[in-house]
Amino acid sequence: MPRSKSGTVYERRAGVWECAVTCGTRADGTRRTLRSTVHGTEGDAWAEVRRIEQALDRDPSLGRGVTLADVWIAYRAARGRMLAPKTLKGYDWYMSDLWLPALGGRDVTAITKPDVQRVMLSTTRHKADQGRRVLSAVLSWAVRAGSLDANPLLGERMELPGDVGGALGGLDDADDPFAAIEGARDVWDVVTVMRAFSLVRGLPLEPCWLACVGAGLRVEEALALRKVDVRRVDAGGVMVTQLAVHRARTDVGGVKSTKTRRSVRIVSVAEPFGERLWELADELPDRDDLLCPMSAQNQNQRWRGYFAEPAQGDAAKHRPKGEGYAYTGRLRSLPYLPMGRMRATHETLMQQAGVLDSINAAYHGHSEVVSYAHYQRPDTVDAAARVGEMLRLVAG
Repeated sequence: MPRSKSGTVYERRAGVWECAVTCGTRADGTRRTLRSTVHGTEGDAWAEVRRIEQALDRDPSLGRGVTLADVWIAYRAARGRMLAPKTLKGYDWYMSDLWLPALGGRDVTAITKPDVQRVMLSTTRHKADQGRRVLSAVLSWAVRAGSLDANPLLGERMELPGDVGGALGGLDDADDPFAAIEGARDVWDVVTVMRAFSLVRGLPLEPCWLACVGAGLRVEEALALRKVDVRRVDAGGVMVTQLAVHRARTDVGGVKSTKTRRSVRIVSVAEPFGERLWELADELPDRDDLLCPMSAQNQNQRWRGYFAEPAQGDAAKHRPKGEGYAYTGRLRSLPYLPMGRMRATHETLMQQAGVLDSINAAYHGHSEVVSYAHYQRPDTVDAAARVGEMLRLVAG
């Protein structure tokens, strides 16, 4: 087996090999090393060394630093194979569209928080927030690989577009600032959800929506539900629909396991969503039939179409009518939210109903015990009333 001048392999235990490739020097003169763990044979380990060397595409003896682009290529070769295809596709997009054009040629040790902050403020709020998470994951891997001393983004609060300067979004000029703020919420309230319940009936994406807003499933989990994954049980004299959540269906990678081990769960569906979901499942002829057979790749575009204004005038008569045309604009009287936010809407409804955060987190298959802060939408009216009552009692 051919060896390498810059790489080494070490068998940590039977069938588990640690690969290391020297790839430059730090400012203090110490060597940088990229590391990777391989499960397999010694030949597999040396093949991994050659892949890293090819990805770096440089002579380590020259002592040049490693750029962010180099680290990304090495990350993709070593870590990318362990990521879900959909996750890796997302990482690819954020790195190629956001970070590599701005910082790809920079020595990774010279990238600072202000550098990252400038890039974040040049794009949209969502893209900046998600892109920061991706970059931080890549930089943390670079630390473990030995090409970076510390991740400059860890423990640092980064400013997002809209945090300052223009964050009011025109509220100063709004005729009704209360309505403007309520309209900006990124979850639906109870009234909107119940308005949607009747409007969604019969839409191809109805089963997916029912599972997301009624039981807090991720969209990919809802799209993977089959007839056999739905049951109707008697719980103390009350009929309850339950879902067995153990699969996910994505546009990249197809059917796979759920996001985390905690995501494998049995959840009860809130009424009236549960009864309707059971009706739809009961109509299916085969136990393995999907409740929502729509393609995972098309669901987002189809959902957005439900909120669109139908075409008007003579031109609309001659426009080609694609599948689902009859449903265009069915939900246009409702504020648009992506299907993915229906899960957050359900979690918010659970909080408003007084469900403990620990139970709420387990219900939604979170990898942590507590609910994530960005799902919380507190009712300030209720909070204010409680504080007022407490003060009244103290004043006696």
